[in-house]
Amino acid sequence: MLKWFAPLLLLAAKPEVLIRLLVGVLAGVVLFFGVWLISNIAVTFDTLKNPAIAAAYGAVLFLFFVVVGMVAWLRLRALASPAKRVAPRIEPEVPLPTEIVSKRAKELSGKWDAESRRAARKPAERLSVSPEVLPSEPRPARLPARATLTVTGPAYAGKTALIGMLVEGSRGQSPDASELLRLTDAGPIDGDERHIEALVASAAQSDGVLFVVDQDLRAPEVAAIKRFLATGKPLYVVLNKADQFTASDRDAIMVSIRAKMPARFAPSHVVAAAGAPLPVEREIEDPRGAVRVELRRPSSDVAALVSLLSRVVAPGAGRTLRFERAS
Repeated sequence: MLKWFAPLLLLAAKPEVLIRLLVGVLAGVVLFFGVWLISNIAVTFDTLKNPAIAAAYGAVLFLFFVVVGMVAWLRLRALASPAKRVAPRIEPEVPLPTEIVSKRAKELSGKWDAESRRAARKPAERLSVSPEVLPSEPRPARLPARATLTVTGPAYAGKTALIGMLVEGSRGQSPDASELLRLTDAGPIDGDERHIEALVASAAQSDGVLFVVDQDLRAPEVAAIKRFLATGKPLYVVLNKADQFTASDRDAIMVSIRAKMPARFAPSHVVAAAGAPLPVEREIEDPRGAVRVELRRPSSDVAALVSLLSRVVAPGAGRTLRFERAS
């Protein structure tokens, strides 16, 4: 008995075909009852034997067929053709005055300071393995690096994801045609005084500091930046997760960051990046005109950071910059 329901199941899986059939059936029903009603009216007046009534009956019946057929045909044609979507008009962004940008930066900074930061994650416990259990293996020789940068910043700013995108983006480059820049993930600055001193000592042994934030600078972060700059090493600030801000908010935060840096700090050393953008909803239209919504993750945007580091490291002529994560 199920074989009789198979065509119905196929129609249920294709709603556009079912709608076309319903429109055709409805048009046929309207035509049938219309002809029946007009015929009864004509039979009633047929006893008068008036030629004018017969002509009027024929004209009305013809117009009725034309109108119902035209409406049904237009409806079926609209169902068969995909709906045209009008793209929204994108207005050009107008740069805001400096006063409004600074005021907006202060509002955002106060809002973020009022929010409580999540508790720091506990470090995973490491299992101590005796040297007798696992034999020591010789480590492969590491290529010399042109420079080494210490990557730090507040917790949950996306430092690990940013390093991973830089390394992944430069994977496959030939060592003969590139200069190696080694990135050391030193961990967050959220800690006690001994932890901050260890970070400053690690930065003093490197060629510079990559300070990653995901919002405007707060007082502890400004104090940590001053201690890093006291080592004499260059420092670069990266506003990560830039995809989560509008263009005006992003510019306001960057203006505020530059205003909080020392006078000798170069404004070009503050750049925006998106190491791991959040997925966004995209409408996708198939050839039949049906629209579905899917979550798609945009590509990372680290071009400004790579350009800044390329200017600083200055690889040789015809050579590019290649990134490596320090073990």
